[in-house]
This record gives sequence, C-alpha cells and structure tokens, in this order.
Amino acid sequence: MRNTYITWHYTTHGVAYLKHILSEFYLKGLPSNKIVFENLNQEKLNEVFNTPNSNGFIFDKIIYLTAPQEMFDKLSTRRFDYKKNILEDTKIIELGLKDVYAQIIENDDICYCLEKETDFIQNNHADKLPAFEQTVWRNIQHYPILEQLKWLQEKSNFKNVYHNLQVIELPVTDLRDEQQIAKEVNKWSKTYFGKQKHDTQVFINVSLGSSETQVVWHTLAEAGLLPERTRFVKTYDDKTKSSTKDRFKLFSIKEIPVKLISDIGKNIKEVFPETKSANRKLVDKQLGTFLNTGFSILLIGERGIGKSNNIRKLSERGTKIIEADCASFSDDNTAESELFGYKEGTFTGGLKEGKNGLFVEANGGILFLDEIHNLSKLVQSKLMKAIQTDKNDFMYIRKLGSTESTKIKCKLIFATNKTVAELRDILLPDFYDRIVQHVVELPPLRYTKEDRETDWENTWKYLFDKIKPMPNVPQEIELLNWLKELKLYGNYRDLQKIAMYYNAFNQFDDETKALIEEQSPFEYTKNAFTKYHSQKPSNEQNGILVNHNEKQPSEMITDFYFKLQEWAVENYQSRKSAAEKLGVTEKTLNNWKNQKSASK
Repeated sequence: MRNTYITWHYTTHGVAYLKHILSEFYLKGLPSNKIVFENLNQEKLNEVFNTPNSNGFIFDKIIYLTAPQEMFDKLSTRRFDYKKNILEDTKIIELGLKDVYAQIIENDDICYCLEKETDFIQNNHADKLPAFEQTVWRNIQHYPILEQLKWLQEKSNFKNVYHNLQVIELPVTDLRDEQQIAKEVNKWSKTYFGKQKHDTQVFINVSLGSSETQVVWHTLAEAGLLPERTRFVKTYDDKTKSSTKDRFKLFSIKEIPVKLISDIGKNIKEVFPETKSANRKLVDKQLGTFLNTGFSILLIGERGIGKSNNIRKLSERGTKIIEADCASFSDDNTAESELFGYKEGTFTGGLKEGKNGLFVEANGGILFLDEIHNLSKLVQSKLMKAIQTDKNDFMYIRKLGSTESTKIKCKLIFATNKTVAELRDILLPDFYDRIVQHVVELPPLRYTKEDRETDWENTWKYLFDKIKPMPNVPQEIELLNWLKELKLYGNYRDLQKIAMYYNAFNQFDDETKALIEEQSPFEYTKNAFTKYHSQKPSNEQNGILVNHNEKQPSEMITDFYFKLQEWAVENYQSRKSAAEKLGVTEKTLNNWKNQKSASK
C-alpha cells in the first residue's frame, strides 16, 4: 500500500509545521486504528530528521497545494505585520541573535530573502551564521511561499529523509471563493489520481489552508470526488496545555471521519422530525447545537408537553441517558444518595456493597434531571458544588461517606414546568446561574397548531401501538377540525385523554352504547373531554388582572401587551399571522413578549 500526504499552504504555520507533522509520523508510523497523536512539541520534533533511521515511516509522496503568493497576501498581512515578533523569541535572545534579526527586519531589501539574509550575516556577523541557520525555522512562516519551500528542500533537515515533495500551484485567484477552489482542486485531483494505482492511500490534512479550502475538502468528500482510500486528519494547537510563554504551542494530530457532514447528520436526531412549526424547528436547531457544547441545557415546558419523551428520543443517537424525576425523591437524604451514591456501611438500610449514584452511571452520556425545581435548597447547594467542571469539562463526584472523588464527564440536561421568573424565586441564585446556561423552551401545543394532525397520529400510535392489530387512527374531518380548535392546556396529556375516550367508545358493546346518549365515538369523545378536560392554569385565568393592585401602571401595560401577543399567536397560529392581524411588525410582537421576560 502506497501512502500519499496532501496539505495546503497555511499562512500562519508554514513549512516547518509540515516538517514537524511528518516527523511525528516518522516516529510513530501509521497506527492500525485511528490516528491520535497528542501533546506534540515542535522544538523536539524539529530535531527528528537530524538522525535518519531505517525504521522511520516515510510517506511515498508529499503533495503541497498552494496558490499564487499574492492570493495569500490578500488573505493575511501577518507575515508583514508580525516581523518584530521574532525579536521576542527567547531562543533568539539566548543565542545573541536579537540585534542581527533587528537589522534584517529593518532592511526591506533583504528581509525574507534567505540568500540575501545569509549573505548579509556572512559579511557582517559571520560568527552568528551557524546559529542563524539553526533558527530560521522559528520564523519561516513569514517568508514567501517559494522561499519557504526552498529552505525546506535545500536547507532544513527535511532533505535528510524526504526527496519526494511535489508542489502544486493551482490557478486560484480568490481564496475566499469556495466554488473556484473546489473546481480547481477537483480538476487536479481527477487528473493526478486518475493515473495512480488503486493501492494508494491518501491522507489529507483538512485543517490547513483557509476556512474555504477546509469546506472544499468536506464538500468533495461528500460528493464522492476524492480517491476511494482517502483519510482525513486535522492538526491543531493545544493552547490549554501550553505555557503562555511558549513560542510554539503543543499540538495534536487526529483522524476525523471523511464524510463528517453525513456522520453529523446521522447522529443528530431531531426531536420534531416532521414539524411544520417554526417554534419546533427552532428547538431542533438549538438542541442540535447545544448538545455539542460543554454547557448544561435547561428545558422549560408546560406540564404534559413531553419533556422526558423528547429527551428519550435523543437516545436514538446511541447516547446513554440516565434520567430521574426530582419530584420522586422523598427527602434530602434520598436525593443525595440517588444523585451521588454512597459508600458501603454509610447508613442503616443501605445496600451492603454501597451504590453508584446517577452521576457515575451517566459517565460518558447524558444525565437528565426532570422537575429540577423540586429539589430543596440544601440539595441544590450540594448539587451546585458537584457540577462544577474543570477546564476539560470533567466533574468530580464524591459518594456519601467517602473521602475520594470519581472523575466523570457527562452532559447535564435539566427540565422544569416553571417559568424563568418562578425559577428565580424557587432556586438558590448561584444554582440558578449554574443551570440556566443554554435554555430551550418547548412550545405548548396551542402554539403549534400546524402540527396538530401529526401530534394526533403520534399520540394514537404511542397509546395503542402494542395492540395487535392496532386500531386505525381516527381521521374524520369533524374530529380533526375540532382538534385544531382546542387549546389543549394539558398538551399531550389532553390528546391522550381524547384518544382514550375515542377508543373506549369503540370498545363498548351494543348494550353499553344504548345506555349512553352519544351515538358516535366523536360525539362521546367531545362531550367527555369538554366535561373533564384540563383547564387553563389558575394563574392565567384573569390575565393582567391577577394581583393588579400590587402592580405599577407600567407593569400592567407590559402585561397587557404580553397577553395581547400571546392571545394573537394562539388564535392566529403563527407570529407572522398574528402580527398581520394586529397591524404591527413581528419585531414589535417579539418586543411585547420579551419586555415582560426582561422585567421579571
């Protein structure tokens, strides 16, 4: 199997960085599984090619893609603007080269031309020439591309190992134009790899070049336009593991999926895959983004909106989910032992061998704590300390009765049916700040009427899927029109009641049906639901009149406009339609909503 390595020229790193990447492969070879090289030191890797050995791994071909120099200069003036940075390099100072470099960078006629710089030093500071030649790599990224490549192939220790570097200058006239880059790369790729044998394995560093070239590699991969045996690697600085005084940060080389975009798409399962609602689409977008961060997520939604079910849908991603209802903890001791676990012999009645808590069980997955507002302030305080993370997002959980901590990492998702204003009153301020990071508000069903028929079908299937054969989903027009009119303050619980009433009527025998007044399942269902359905929450019954004697006029006006926009959205099914009916813009409608939130 032949191996080819491909990279783009990178304005901020230069060819020394390429040499150091190849040096790590030279030392480690190609692992049998995915490539993961971490904590790499450029100072040490710079010396690797000084002493070649027969066991080192060498790529059969190195391809260095570039564009005309002026195209890179349009992207960045760094190589001109950062001239004086070399004067702060501790190695340069230690070797007594600071004055030499100062003279060079002040002379535009010789600066960044290796031959002229070398002649200048030979004529004026001959004793410093060996030290200068040893340190050129520390500033090579600022030289023109051709000067860098000349140094790499003729002056550096790269020539001790590699003699197969192929430079390809593509006729790209705009490195911000993804389409042009893709066209030229694809044209070159088809010509070059069309001549190669099928036993060639291609390694492409997709993190170098510009952000546009990175997009192009992923686009070509998704389109199936790269060689069959293509593998992607990325390289990046480990800034958190390096001293701020270090000129060169530790870096890593890691392999990533070739069809990364497709893989991400497969992994992110939408909570509302069939939605027509803009509100639900927003929820999907938010969750897809927030789940990939190191921060916690707070789900806010009315009772019956299906917060737990929505999180369970995420298990389709293959992620482990450990969940608990905080309302089920009978007391503080139960809450702490369930959350943190306990060591054997901690208290009477506990398991003999002790118990791992929910945090430890969720290690590597998601810990979902529903009804978080039910935790006492004592437990909130202890939980707040436990969920503090280090810079790498690890938590340290200590079992009850133990002096040792267990290092874990998991995504925290909290849920509540309280409003943000209510949470501020219920929760400790510090605990509130800790869990209110990424907030996702699940819209009630009365705000997503465009999905009402789908919600009805899904509710029916959820309830009766195990019945064989499953009764057909009722679809008569009269029923569907009625469903769309309902506010459903109990949300899915109300839909479940309707489904149960409807199915129950169909199960009645003739004698039972003769004893009741309703003559059809719809009529029976409508009457039963009207009699027993969920009412609007009591704190909403009187709208802006609740506690009006305690409110300032400005607060009542804010409340009025909030209720007006809420009423309009409920009745006209979307914010756009509501704005049109009220004769205002959507921005004004949103302001009415947000002003109340801001005042709470």
